Amino acid sequence: MSEEPVRYSLKDQDWDPTGYFEIGEAVSQVSEPEGKGYVSHFRDFRVWQQGIDLVDRVYELSARFPKEEHYGLTTQVRRASVSVPSNIAEGWGRNKRGYLLLGLSYARGSAHEVETQLEIAARRGWVERKDIEPAMNMLNVLSSGLLRFMNSLEKR
Repeated sequence: MSEEPVRYSLKDQDWDPTGYFEIGEAVSQVSEPEGKGYVSHFRDFRVWQQGIDLVDRVYELSARFPKEEHYGLTTQVRRASVSVPSNIAEGWGRNKRGYLLLGLSYARGSAHEVETQLEIAARRGWVERKDIEPAMNMLNVLSSGLLRFMNSLEKR
């Protein structure tokens, strides 16, 4: 016997008429006012939490880049990583489904940008491939999660 998926509301009239949508794995912690599963903050989204973890990893890796890259790839990869959770937060803050979808899309694009930049750093010999693999795995999981989240919102 399968259980009904938990449904969450973004309290936005632009959403479907019932005010609910299914987001499944996109949420890890949910506050439940009045016994309903409401997402009360963007910090509840697993993809946002993974984005914050990614920022930590990228800052750690980019600290190893050569000094002459401080204003080059170091700054660029850090900004791109910060952009991932920031775009999720911004999309949520605009309080419309379309803006959340756009924020998730921008976040996914930034994740792919980080992946490319880490690949460049490895090819240049600034970091070892074994050292970037955990970040690449994080990016793969994060990108897939963002896509699933976007698809679940688009079905509404």
